[in-house]
Amino acid sequence: MKCKVCGKESGKYVFCAECNQKRENGEIIKCPICGQWHEKEAPCPTAAATDDLAPSPQQQEEGVTSAQSSTSFLYQAKSSLFTPTEKRYWDAIQRLLPQNCIAIPQANLASFILRTDQAHYQNELYRNVDILVTDNGYKPLFVIEINDQSHLTPARRERDEKVSKICEEAGIPIIRLWTSYGVNPDYIQKRIAETLASLPVARISHFSSSADRTKAPAANAGSKKGCYVATCVYGSYDCPPVWTLRRFRDAWLSKRWYGRLFIRFYYRTSPYLVKKWGHNGLFCRFCRSVLDHFVLHLKKQGISSEPYQD
Repeated sequence: MKCKVCGKESGKYVFCAECNQKRENGEIIKCPICGQWHEKEAPCPTAAATDDLAPSPQQQEEGVTSAQSSTSFLYQAKSSLFTPTEKRYWDAIQRLLPQNCIAIPQANLASFILRTDQAHYQNELYRNVDILVTDNGYKPLFVIEINDQSHLTPARRERDEKVSKICEEAGIPIIRLWTSYGVNPDYIQKRIAETLASLPVARISHFSSSADRTKAPAANAGSKKGCYVATCVYGSYDCPPVWTLRRFRDAWLSKRWYGRLFIRFYYRTSPYLVKKWGHNGLFCRFCRSVLDHFVLHLKKQGISSEPYQD
């Protein structure tokens, strides 16, 4: 079956996983005008066709011809920079930021990060982050990304990994907030305070040359015990599956002699494994499949996937 919104394969379901998550967040609705499912912020095709044919009162006053009023346009302004879910996070972040900080929505990487080799093509910098936080002098401090479940798909994980590497090289930390946990002011405030206290952070080199863009992601800069394979597979050190695995490591494996032996073996071998195979799609898909099943088993055993700090 095809997804009724994006047309992707959805198996036996009406929506694909990404569109179903958007529907639950209120970002996709069943239009009362055309009766079809589409993005809440997208114009209804039926209404748009009708509106294009009818001149506005202002157009009538200015004597705009009917030929002009029926012209179709390739571009139009969005109704908002944020989805409804992102807007709730934006409102909370605005309240929780210290007075000497400024939040800038939908900031382009190229607007606050420079490429040092002056390469003619800098396409990797033409990506937006949800929120850039600066000081009162507009010096970049850190980034906040608001992630829904679509960020667990391979394409989004690849994009997030690239953004993480670029920001780590520039010395700009990223706070990732997952919408599946809702707006938690205490947690958000704690993450902001910890990030500000950690500044300036050590920069991590990922790109030794302009052609080198496939290195495996490094462990989280602030952690002594990075989950190398899990971070590589899921694209982030701070996401629900990795939180579950980190809890299992600290609460179960580290309490047993054979668990500690496994941990030592893992941290000796996994960096080399990820460095050699982390860019290989087959390797990542295989590890993702194995880890997904293991994480599901751990959650059934009562190990939480709530945000976790080492």
